[in-house]
Amino acid sequence: MRIDTERLEFTSLGSTIASALFLPEPGRPGPALIMCHGAMDFKENYFPFCTFLARHGIAALALDMHGYGESGGNRHHVVMAEWVADIRAALAALGAHPRVDEERIGAFGVSSGGTAVLECALVEPGLKALVTLDATVRPVYGLPECIGTGILNFAGKVRTHFQGRGLRISLVNSCLKMEMASDPEVDAAWKSDPRVLRMWESFPFPGFEESSEVDTWRRVSGISVPTLVLHGADDRIDGPDSARLLHNSLTCVKDLHIIEGNGHLGHLDRNRHIVFGLTAQWAGRHLV
Repeated sequence: MRIDTERLEFTSLGSTIASALFLPEPGRPGPALIMCHGAMDFKENYFPFCTFLARHGIAALALDMHGYGESGGNRHHVVMAEWVADIRAALAALGAHPRVDEERIGAFGVSSGGTAVLECALVEPGLKALVTLDATVRPVYGLPECIGTGILNFAGKVRTHFQGRGLRISLVNSCLKMEMASDPEVDAAWKSDPRVLRMWESFPFPGFEESSEVDTWRRVSGISVPTLVLHGADDRIDGPDSARLLHNSLTCVKDLHIIEGNGHLGHLDRNRHIVFGLTAQWAGRHLV
């Protein structure tokens, strides 16, 4: 099957957002998914996923969210208002594409990207279906981490007040201790990626709070579009109870799958093919 790829750039809150669009064989305008990465990630990690979706007749637009990859914005910050704006801008860009049906566009999000697609669906009627993977919907830090990050965020705000910029601290050693993927090879490859290491070498305080301190689960009852909740059974960053809480809080058409053998990087982990397949099925059912 022929798959076409295009580079798309559009503006969100005054910043340029870079993206890559994967299109199925030419024909009538068809469905599409906006693919939103999480914190400390980038669009290229979603290209195999996008290729899979395009082979199943679903266009896929992989974004570099505000502050990440080739997009503009404060480097490596996670601000939900900005990420929601990115998704809405992507929706407008896709809706104007001649090979996409503007009435059949959904969104997929991982971790903080999952938070963003949920928050966006609360204010954007143009999204017709959602898929979340390891979505962050409640606070994930324990008390010691909260105290430590709180002190650093306060110090960063003081520095911002006096010097115009916050703190940037290397957390590479902390990164290397985390189990991001269940598959050891995938975990090691992610931790050794120079792009990932550069992000962890310049960790922002403040600017990252909304990657972990959220209460999105309290509002998702307002989502009306079909929502598929996916989560890794072996997620050591934010366990599958978060997915169960999200699923129980949703009142729309919904489904839940806890995927054995996957950690917090389910789009890369050993059972990513299950994530790919379930996502394509959901989009096929609710967008086609």
